Amino acid sequence: MSKIKKAITIIALSSIVGVMLLYFFGSNKVQTKSELVINKPIDEVWEVMGNQYAYIHKWSSSFSSSKPGGIPKLDGLDYLYRETITARGTTIQELDEFSPENYSLKYHINKGAPEIAKLAHAHWYLQQIGEDKTKVTLEFFLESEGIKGRMLSFLINKKLSSAGDTIAEELKYYLENGKPKNG
Repeated sequence: MSKIKKAITIIALSSIVGVMLLYFFGSNKVQTKSELVINKPIDEVWEVMGNQYAYIHKWSSSFSSSKPGGIPKLDGLDYLYRETITARGTTIQELDEFSPENYSLKYHINKGAPEIAKLAHAHWYLQQIGEDKTKVTLEFFLESEGIKGRMLSFLINKKLSSAGDTIAEELKYYLENGKPKNG
């Protein structure tokens, strides 16, 4: 066998083994967590993150517009979801839990999630750590479908983590400066 044929064979076998390893050892579940401290009282942070959930476009550059919609099903809210527009298109993020008492909300994406996503949801919550200091935690979960989802899980994790960090940083900037970071 010539050196070129051996090299091609080795590359092909290595590629096959690599794909198999990714498939068998890669995960189809991605979870990220973004945390930071905002120098504002917890009620001020909740007002923007929780009570104004449907208007995320006011402070996050990831969303060109957002508005509330749907028939309410949770106490204290007059809507069910927020409809957002991003560079990727329209997304509907439906609230599953909304707790002003615990400064916590949970939602899932029921329209506009990446095509490889079987399930995408989030949990956002606050913790008071001082009179004028609030810890914000944004957790994102995505379960992908198929081989492509497994193979891309590392990249999905990085992208989701980066998006969470950006949203948290822009929330902090908005609350501490009274205007959007990029506006």
